[in-house]
Amino acid sequence: MVELAGTIKVISKLLRDFLVAEEYAYREGFLQGVDQKVKLMAILLLIVLAVSTQNIFFLLLLFLFSLTMVLLSKVSLRMYLPRFGFIPIFALIIVLPWIFLMPGQPALTFIGLNVTKPGIMYVITFTLRVTACVSCVSLLLFTTRVSDLLHTLKSLKIPSPLVDMFGLVYRYLFTFLSELERMLLGRECRVVSDQGLLKNWRDGGNVVGNFLSRTFYRSENVYKAMRARGYDGSFKTYPRNDKIGKKSIVFMALVGIMVGIWLVTRL
Repeated sequence: MVELAGTIKVISKLLRDFLVAEEYAYREGFLQGVDQKVKLMAILLLIVLAVSTQNIFFLLLLFLFSLTMVLLSKVSLRMYLPRFGFIPIFALIIVLPWIFLMPGQPALTFIGLNVTKPGIMYVITFTLRVTACVSCVSLLLFTTRVSDLLHTLKSLKIPSPLVDMFGLVYRYLFTFLSELERMLLGRECRVVSDQGLLKNWRDGGNVVGNFLSRTFYRSENVYKAMRARGYDGSFKTYPRNDKIGKKSIVFMALVGIMVGIWLVTRL
């Protein structure tokens, strides 16, 4: 149970670090100067291209494109790569059994199981697709303030309830992760020895039940605090006087080149 608690703590910290990347949105970088609507629509287009292709070359190129944008936006690779890298690694672990399950010509034999060539290609393609999509989403999170993103979504005529729900979930995630970390830390401080597998599973169930009850209690308190501070059911957003300048035009041209390469790879 202690090892499981430590693993959950690490995963929750990585997830929180992935979400808390707004500090880079205040820097004077390339994507920070791109119009919010242009940036959002272009990144969504890149994600659609990544999902709709199985070409490994294009997926690698899209990932390199994201890394280039990161460097031009003055985001440290040492901070960028660990913050999103755990998601592709997790995806690889989930899809790895398909190297045995996918029918096709065997490439090699491992512990009595045939590893097929189609299975290897499927695992590689899926992992690269997840990596490309997550890297594009990371560009948006690292270079865009959440308040600007909410305003952009509303300006694109996205229904207000959906935008408000997104803002509420984004804010509550930090409370959720902090509560989970405090519970695991408290349990880790009280457990001094291994109590056996059965006892650990029973205590794990108690921890899950206690966490759910505390989550509901905390969410009610958060909502009451929001209402006490004037929350009327919708998040207020404030427009920025961004104009489509040189950086926006250059970014659109680069995305256009990526679209052209995608079309070529489809032929």
